[in-house]
Amino acid sequence: MNPAIVIIPTTGAPELEAAVRSVLAQTVPTDVLVVFDGAQFARPLDLPPGLPHRERVRTLVLPFNTGGQRTARIPPEQRQHWYGARVMCAAGYLVNNDYAMMLDQDNWLRADHVESCIATLESRPQAPYGMAFALRTVHRKDGTFLCRDDAHSLGLYNGVCGPLIDTSCYFFRTDFLLKITHFWLWGWGGDRQFLLRVVQAHGSDCFAGTGRYTVCYRLGGNPGSASEASFVGGNAHVEALLNGRPKPWARE
Repeated sequence: MNPAIVIIPTTGAPELEAAVRSVLAQTVPTDVLVVFDGAQFARPLDLPPGLPHRERVRTLVLPFNTGGQRTARIPPEQRQHWYGARVMCAAGYLVNNDYAMMLDQDNWLRADHVESCIATLESRPQAPYGMAFALRTVHRKDGTFLCRDDAHSLGLYNGVCGPLIDTSCYFFRTDFLLKITHFWLWGWGGDRQFLLRVVQAHGSDCFAGTGRYTVCYRLGGNPGSASEASFVGGNAHVEALLNGRPKPWARE
């Protein structure tokens, strides 16, 4: 079996190395493909020479940025708002691993993320899931913990903004990703549209949640990022709706 791979589309953000190190620190062997979205953003990765599993990191430099300028494939209103979506469309065709996921360049993973996602995918051998999703913790721009996200990225559960799985929370069996990778062809809000299109094409039984908060989401990644207040207030709203009942999406 080939190990999992994490694809990180990037414009060279200063948090990139933290994302890469979190992948190399996984409890199961995991590869990394860093895709620089335009030659103008390419730079060497600042990783210590003796970093364990550094040989698992590969880089790919695209000759031009795929989403920053108006093209025939990008509606005018979505200019500057594609955030690696076209890289993610291509990603399913670029890897040979059995499992794959995308990770935003400023996010990072808890050490058991990949292992728990694979366990979820393999938990129903008679009718294997094609996709899994993890929950996330929310962190300020400096990385300090704010709260768990129990209001937004909850899959098909009702949060405060409708069905949503954050980009970094998806985890795929690669043969399934090949069937749906073109669904990423969307700009801002593409992770929400991706989920809806997957459900429309394959139903809601093709995926399951891990119930574990193994993705670390950093606020302030772009101008449209949700605020601290939206998470804190959203969590309070959901808690009130639950009225003491357990969170059905969580297992920890």
